Amino acid sequence: MNRPCTIATAVAMLVCAPVLGACVTIPTSGPVQQGIEVGIAPSDQVIRVIARPPVPDMTPTEIVSGFLQASASFEDDHAVARLYLTPEAALTWQPQTGVSVYEGVPTIVPDGVNTTAMTATRVGAIDAEGRYQVAAPGTLIQARLQLEFVSGSWRIATPPPGLLLSRSDVDRAYRAYEVYFLDPTFSTLVPDPRYFPIDGPTPATALARALVQGPTEWLAPAVRTGLPDGTTLAVDAVPVIDGVARVDLSPDVRLADEATRRAISAQFAWTLRQVPGVRLLDLNAGGQSLDVAGAPNPQPLDAWPAYDPNAMPNGSRALGVINGRAVTLDGVAPLPVSGPAGLADPPLDGIAASLQSTVIAGLDAQARLWIGPLTSGGVLTSPLEEPGQSRPSFGRGPEAWVVGPDAALRRVSADGLVAIVPVDGLHPKAVLESVAISRDGTRAALTVRRGPRTIVMLAIVTTREGSMRIESPVRVDNRLTAVLDVVWGDDDRLIALGVEGATAPSIYEIDLSRWQMRSLGGPPSPVRVAAAPGSPILVGTEQGRIWTYTSGPWRPGSRGGSPTYPGG
Repeated sequence: MNRPCTIATAVAMLVCAPVLGACVTIPTSGPVQQGIEVGIAPSDQVIRVIARPPVPDMTPTEIVSGFLQASASFEDDHAVARLYLTPEAALTWQPQTGVSVYEGVPTIVPDGVNTTAMTATRVGAIDAEGRYQVAAPGTLIQARLQLEFVSGSWRIATPPPGLLLSRSDVDRAYRAYEVYFLDPTFSTLVPDPRYFPIDGPTPATALARALVQGPTEWLAPAVRTGLPDGTTLAVDAVPVIDGVARVDLSPDVRLADEATRRAISAQFAWTLRQVPGVRLLDLNAGGQSLDVAGAPNPQPLDAWPAYDPNAMPNGSRALGVINGRAVTLDGVAPLPVSGPAGLADPPLDGIAASLQSTVIAGLDAQARLWIGPLTSGGVLTSPLEEPGQSRPSFGRGPEAWVVGPDAALRRVSADGLVAIVPVDGLHPKAVLESVAISRDGTRAALTVRRGPRTIVMLAIVTTREGSMRIESPVRVDNRLTAVLDVVWGDDDRLIALGVEGATAPSIYEIDLSRWQMRSLGGPPSPVRVAAAPGSPILVGTEQGRIWTYTSGPWRPGSRGGSPTYPGG
């Protein structure tokens, strides 16, 4: 039975969500709750769901509706939601196993005397580790819930496994954070995005626990951690006092060498710096301060810039192409780069440069791959002479990654060595079209065609027995119907040139930390996109003009095309 919300006073403001949305008010009874800390940004403030228990004479559909509303409250292990269940189901229901996320308002209808059916559009899921997974378009959540009459009222006997939450419920009940691990060379950090319930442990404690427990199952084969096997929190909480987060690890961490201690410090500092109000890290092991060469204790959270996943090498410059010549784009006027690529020998398009700006690769008029040094005196060679290669990508190393007309992925070194890279996990009818390797070298953004649609997928880069592989591709959005180009903006953000429905091609930002996408608009007739940490987004158009975007309107820039940043 749905009852309208009321306003008790002008101060006690009320928020009512449609049908299944929770009703949030200022409570007039119950325990005292801690409020928002002064100085925390509005975006970090939390709207808590005040769940309503069942009332007498509710119909089965009202019971199911009330259960879904109450599921968005995590207080006391979903105590209010359990009131909608039979005593047996309340004891056995395990909401922590995961979340099915739906969009809009579900359909709830009777389906027999004791059964109610619920149908909703699935947009994603959050697994038990907190990792979000995007659902394919048109996917449905369909649940049939059995109800029983208990002490004169209907109760749910067969609740769905885990939680069913709307996207708006997830936005209210969870916060997205990144837990940082390391690339296989222990030289840069890699984000592992997670969702944490706001009614769980404090953010500092939740993040430290997640870091100690290790990366998610999906990311684990691609990353490393500085923490020794079996490491735990000696004190299973991370108090934050006067801006200092105290982490106490198990005593075995004291056996780690200096390089490993630095890596551990960087992991904790970068992970905990996301918590509002935390300024310093007090790192301990077995109750004693863990000394780390080059850093005081407590450590400033910016003490480890060398591990910054978004740091670009000094002297990094955006490049483009004018009349087949590779040119720099960051000066008053475009200037040819050093070496044969700047001499149009041969004329190139679709260029990419290595992260250290030592190697350049590009395509000729037939889309054959050419590669060579980005210095004077060198030559470009064409180790892949078959036409129809994709735009190359470098990632972290000096080898260019490219997809051929046979849909095979290859790595090509500057001296012409070619290695095929297996791609595991794609649908048998899916065709790989392009690849963009992250600048940390651990992940790959793939454009994949299946039938009339081209989608972006995110996969991991692994090395086994000396050979690289691309594994475990997952969708990153369910809105785009075609993707023309995709690059890495920074460690957790993709920039895609795509089409949504019947609209014109636009630029889209895909946030991998929150698994959300937003349109940035774009210039007319875009054909190529480029992005890098802390730099404007660049777009080349059919008219031979490069446009730029920071946070305002798109602005026309220099003439030219095929923009790129090092490592892109």
